[in-house]
Amino acid sequence: MSQSNTEYFDITELVDRANVEARKLNIGDLSVRAVRFYIQRGLFTKGLMVNKLPEAIQRALPHKGNQRFFTMDDVTTLVSIKGQLDSGKTVADLGGREVRESARSFHSEELFSRKLLFTELNALSSPVDMVSDNVVLSSLDFLTPTPRVQSSWSVALREDLTLHGTGIEPSEDAVRELLRVVKKHFAPVAAASIPPLTGQLKIEIELADIAEPFNGGIVNSSDNYVTPGGGASARIWEVCGHESLARESDRLAKSGLTPLAVGTAVFTEAGNGASIGFEGVIHAHGPRWRSPYDKSGHTVSLDGEDEELARTWRAVLKVADQHHIRQLVTPAISSGIFGFPSPHVFEIAFRTLLDVETDVQLVRFRTISRRAFDQMIDALQRVRGAG
Repeated sequence: MSQSNTEYFDITELVDRANVEARKLNIGDLSVRAVRFYIQRGLFTKGLMVNKLPEAIQRALPHKGNQRFFTMDDVTTLVSIKGQLDSGKTVADLGGREVRESARSFHSEELFSRKLLFTELNALSSPVDMVSDNVVLSSLDFLTPTPRVQSSWSVALREDLTLHGTGIEPSEDAVRELLRVVKKHFAPVAAASIPPLTGQLKIEIELADIAEPFNGGIVNSSDNYVTPGGGASARIWEVCGHESLARESDRLAKSGLTPLAVGTAVFTEAGNGASIGFEGVIHAHGPRWRSPYDKSGHTVSLDGEDEELARTWRAVLKVADQHHIRQLVTPAISSGIFGFPSPHVFEIAFRTLLDVETDVQLVRFRTISRRAFDQMIDALQRVRGAG
């Protein structure tokens, strides 16, 4: 086929076409997240950048961004990779790169490495004035490289909080302002501790890597076949171990527990994640947003996405109760590539969690997005105020 007659399409259509062929061969469906995993491991092409396409096709594009394009040859290759992996071959067997577990250190002795943390206690049986909102400082070490230290200083703001920095030391006025802010807004270390069992579910919102140590279950926003994804899902698979979770995924398939329907969840062991406190992984398949976005600013679910998302959170709590898990750390299910609009996705999550009868005592939401972190705090305040 000549280049002029070659058809080019984006990754979403690549997956749709590959799934048509995969179903003919009776193999599992693919997802965009699975394709990105294959690319990451060197099994599959990254596709063609816009400037590599024929000029006629470039001119016809509505915009020239960083989007990549694929061909029917790529569809054939993708289906072949999926078929071989489903038949029992490993990434290494197919010439892909081995998975390297994270060598990132999760521990720090200094308080400046603690996370921004917002807590909410469901006051079903407590006066509103007993509810407290707490924020704890974070440095988010994992997002930025360690700077070269030319000169350093430290200021003890209180017994359990020391501020470290480089360059010019802060003035006395600046330190006094910091002390004022700390006293008013920053809770002590105890603010992050788990309250005694009260029968009330507590929600915490944390600006942190989803896969940092945590004593409890971890929730993975999953596709229907429990395969590796991107973002928070990729981190969970990385820390728990791709091989371990792949074995668990195979077990689910053989037991008939997958593919997951939207709004359902399943439990697997945490693999290597057990070493940093994870009691298991709850894989939840949330809905994709299908309704149009309301230009007036009001989010309206026309295709039942709201109830599907609420059902997903109820399923997560049910699985946690079945496995006697009392504390959960989680991303915001159906946010990100699933397209659920923010902050609507957070409000549904919080309302559902605070309304369901459960033995779960704590659900801690984690995000590395400061914008999402702020939106979650605002959403939780709205949910509490509406209650």
